[in-house]
Amino acid sequence: MQLSNLIKEMIANPSPIRQIMKMASRKNIINMGLDPDEVISYGGGWVGHHAPELLREKYVDIVGNKEKFHVAGGYSPTLGFDDAREAIAEMENYLFGSNVKEENVIIGQSSTQLTHDLFIALANDDDTIMLFDPTYANYPGQIKMALRNARITRLKVLDDETWQYKDDEQLSEEFKELYEAEKPKIVLFPSPDNPSSQVFGDAFVKTIYDVCYDNDTAMVIDYAYKTQVFGATPSYFSWSPDDKPNMIGIYSNSKWARGLGRRLGWVVASVDVIDAMERAQQGSILCPDSMHQMALVSYIKDAIKDGSMKEYIEETKKAYKKAADATIKAIDEYLGFPRLIPQGGLYTLMKVGEDGNEFVKRVLKNTGVLFIPGYGFGSTLKFGVRISYGPMVENIEKIEEGFRRVAEYLKK
Repeated sequence: MQLSNLIKEMIANPSPIRQIMKMASRKNIINMGLDPDEVISYGGGWVGHHAPELLREKYVDIVGNKEKFHVAGGYSPTLGFDDAREAIAEMENYLFGSNVKEENVIIGQSSTQLTHDLFIALANDDDTIMLFDPTYANYPGQIKMALRNARITRLKVLDDETWQYKDDEQLSEEFKELYEAEKPKIVLFPSPDNPSSQVFGDAFVKTIYDVCYDNDTAMVIDYAYKTQVFGATPSYFSWSPDDKPNMIGIYSNSKWARGLGRRLGWVVASVDVIDAMERAQQGSILCPDSMHQMALVSYIKDAIKDGSMKEYIEETKKAYKKAADATIKAIDEYLGFPRLIPQGGLYTLMKVGEDGNEFVKRVLKNTGVLFIPGYGFGSTLKFGVRISYGPMVENIEKIEEGFRRVAEYLKK
């Protein structure tokens, strides 16, 4: 069967992350002569904490009720149920002091699908998209899928010599210079960041927004880790479409509520963008999942009313801060490599002083410890790896053991 030229091109240039994860499959681990049960992975971009018990109970209630289960099998509107959009707006305002309204929300299958549809709704096939370097490794492939001939330009936010993120003033100046040269249609970045868990400063994000507003460009922030900031939250977390019409936020249940496999996402944006997204979504998923919306609405209402939502988020945040601290301590004690101190999220970046891809393969084969090579996130990480403590948040003792193994191997 003949495949499309696009897919043939993408098969020929696979994601380095996916290649490493394939290498770390159970079958391949056995072929390496390793015990899969003894492998310690810092590769997973997923959370290991449990979902809110109250949310689980809402699913039990739906499945256990014949009529509710019947309703959950029906279509929802393309934008999502009205009460679900209203509840999501209420949650955003409750947690971050925003002024989001129901009409500013569209619910989708996931943040991945919504990002794809955003590209289609906002940009033309030959437009330029600005990403950061490093940034989430899935963006370039998504852009290629949605906008086949689009150009990607990258703003280097990490100084790969000092292994530190640049300060707001330097980033702002370099952004303005790159923007003027490239004139992107969309500026897209996560905060907290994947792969670095850094939170971008207010002054830098305000500069991005002001330039985007003056030039009718969309500033899109991927808020996958928004509830997992370890320190004070930046002021732009509370911006709303009424105040900042050129800002768009992408959200999901994946990280904060451990809903990685219960796929549900939403976008917060101005009404004209939501209208455009509705048309794009009609051609992609038609409508979001009804059961997930029903459970989420019921959970949000009760969890805000009894205060358990904020309590759950705070406890989860503490758990990830503890895991982050354990990771940094282990790196410093056993390896002494340059690393970033996480400001939220699930990750840190470590500089290994050699090609990250070769380092990852060699370490996995000889220690049974898996890292993710950095170059899939951008050229600044050629000599670095991404480390995720997310999957081990409820099993922190494993974090130290992995670095101890690597240190023993490298000393040889």
